[in-house]
Amino acid sequence: MKRAPLPNPQSASRIRRATNLLFSVAERFKLNPDSPVPLYHQLEQTILDRMATDGAVGKMLPPEFDLMNIFDVSRATVKKTTDDLAARGLIRRHRARGTEIISLGLREDLGRLTGYTEQMAQRGLMVSTVVLDVSEVEPAAAIRERLGMGRGHKALSVRRLRGTSKVFPIVLLHSYVPSHFGISRSEDFTGSLYQLIENKYHIPIAYADEEISACGARKEEAKHLQIAAGSTVMVMERRTFTSMDRPLEYVRAVYRPEHYTFTIRLRR
Repeated sequence: MKRAPLPNPQSASRIRRATNLLFSVAERFKLNPDSPVPLYHQLEQTILDRMATDGAVGKMLPPEFDLMNIFDVSRATVKKTTDDLAARGLIRRHRARGTEIISLGLREDLGRLTGYTEQMAQRGLMVSTVVLDVSEVEPAAAIRERLGMGRGHKALSVRRLRGTSKVFPIVLLHSYVPSHFGISRSEDFTGSLYQLIENKYHIPIAYADEEISACGARKEEAKHLQIAAGSTVMVMERRTFTSMDRPLEYVRAVYRPEHYTFTIRLRR
């Protein structure tokens, strides 16, 4: 009786590695060398797009030589890109195993008004939320001005720490909604605030003005986000309006930048 050959452990290991790659070694991408956007940045954006798909965390980047072939770029371009991704905490190099995806390059399209819960649902991700505080307060003068509130008027204040089942925390949110809209403090704020406002309180949300900047994390922000005080964070400040042009919400969102990217498509 002819005995079947024993499986080669090294071959089996290579097969497992091949099926766990973020890109197949047979794939080919054409970057644009004539674009004003540097090749390393084009390569980084392509990798981030693939990382935003479900199941990317835990996969491996192909070896450096394979990435050079897949994208038709030089070793220097590949190294610059992977160095940047490693510095942002998105990948980790292992001496024997290769380069592993350890975090998601989550992205928000600035061309659409969506809440955090909606953004994560579009990516098939479960949202994790810790409600830090819900109270009724008189906001600081700068916030009252943004919300068109007079002195002595109150607002619902909701502070939440949010992330996903895979990455936590990602963002610290502090929302203010004028009390005259009648949103109860006893609501469950672990879900979408926009859905609560629209579906339960029947307040239509029309549009928002948003500003994004980079700054050093305040001490309390850093503590909640589990980073060092003064670390660079992305700060998004948004004013949301009803269909009657009434200011509905002011929110300050502080993001860990290694876990989040804002994108917008510009047309000419």
